[in-house]
Amino acid sequence: MGADRRIRGRLVGALAVPAVLLGARLRAAGAVVFAYHDIGPDESEATSYVLPARMFRRHLEAVRRWGLRLVDLGELTGALVEGRRLDGMVAVTFDDACSGVPQHALPILQDLGVPATVFAVSGALGADPAWAPPGTRTMTADELGELARAGLRIGSHTRNHPDLLALDEAALDSELAGSRADLEDIVGGPVDHLAYPFGHHDEHVRAAARRAGYKAGFTFLDGRVEPGLDCYRLPRLTMYGGHHRVRLAYHLARPSWSWPDHQLGRAAAAS
Repeated sequence: MGADRRIRGRLVGALAVPAVLLGARLRAAGAVVFAYHDIGPDESEATSYVLPARMFRRHLEAVRRWGLRLVDLGELTGALVEGRRLDGMVAVTFDDACSGVPQHALPILQDLGVPATVFAVSGALGADPAWAPPGTRTMTADELGELARAGLRIGSHTRNHPDLLALDEAALDSELAGSRADLEDIVGGPVDHLAYPFGHHDEHVRAAARRAGYKAGFTFLDGRVEPGLDCYRLPRLTMYGGHHRVRLAYHLARPSWSWPDHQLGRAAAAS
């Protein structure tokens, strides 16, 4: 896809922003999956990893005000697999199962009636993990189970959050199938969606995800979910402190062809 076409696509998104902010409905084709990490209290500062609760609420309220539909991740991937319409769908996900999700995000999700998915690292529950900012705590197994009982979907973010590209087949199976089994024991239900650590994947990683019984795998490459995509290399929109209202409207208005290729055979750049 040429750079000129992507630039034209970005212009489409930019030109739509004023109308959207004045109350127009968003019309871009396809679906969007938000990828959050941790949520802090209202008074916290927005960073690349933690968003204050007030900002998280504003995102969800804006999505609905702009005419989009907040759906469960399983509904979105089911529509993709079955070839049903995806337009207007937005799904909310959280990576790493940080303790701020039940503390600060869950009350907002329940208040607004918004479904969400938490991708948990089964071998690092109740920990201060090395891959997260210092002082970050992940949920315990009990907290994760309570979140599932509250209605949130639980997905896998592997057992130990490794770079999956560096693993052999046996280690891949342990990380992917093992994490799925661990988490299903905790939540008492199916765990069939996967988020690749760092977004890293290749043909062997995707094959292991299929073998482990996952229905879909998600990366950190930004883009829209549209018919015909490979379910094991689906894009998300990485949500961080810079996603103020104007930037969010711009990204949600951008057509799918304005994004760089997110169906790469191999993705190894951390985001």
